[in-house]
Amino acid sequence: MPTQFESPTSGSDQEFTYMAVGMVGGAIPGIIIGLIIAMFAGHAAMWVSITGGIGIILGLLIARGLYKKKKNSSRP
Repeated sequence: MPTQFESPTSGSDQEFTYMAVGMVGGAIPGIIIGLIIAMFAGHAAMWVSITGGIGIILGLLIARGLYKKKKNSSRP
């Protein structure tokens, strides 16, 4: 069975790839920080949700900035 994955070729595909990686990259540390806070403060679901959401947003913003920087530096 052939694989259906194709490398992102268009600009929007590459931008979405950056955004997806940034969101996951921000969520993982956010979840870990939330669990650490929950060890001391309790209410694990609340802290994981809050810090994970903040991590996702920060990761998304950083990824968008990196993509725009890459896109602008590759222009002649």
